[in-house]
Amino acid sequence: MNVLDHSHLTRAADFMRRSARLIDRHRFALHFRGGPAGPVLQALRAYENPDGGYGHALEPDLRGEGSQPVATQHALQFLHEAGADDDPAVTRTGDYLASITRADGGVPFVLPTVRDTPHAPWW
Repeated sequence: MNVLDHSHLTRAADFMRRSARLIDRHRFALHFRGGPAGPVLQALRAYENPDGGYGHALEPDLRGEGSQPVATQHALQFLHEAGADDDPAVTRTGDYLASITRADGGVPFVLPTVRDTPHAPWW
């Protein structure tokens, strides 16, 4: 079994510092450096849309600005990781998800509007 040692974490941290998006650098600091949650939440706000959903390439394979359910799912994960389950963004996100929920109670991974924006072929 392979074991990660300090040099692996150091190399990962260097890669994150050089290559990762701001939100991912803050999440790395939160999880592996004991960093504060505030910077994660502040960076996440840049991806939120007025409808309470998230877009703007929060899900990197969806490059459009508009809200998409899968990006909103990631936002909820990031909010939870930051200990912000009571943040007002959670309520706004819930309202957004309720607005796109199908009659059968399901929520699609992506909305048809994804076709109008740059995206990976599997979407």
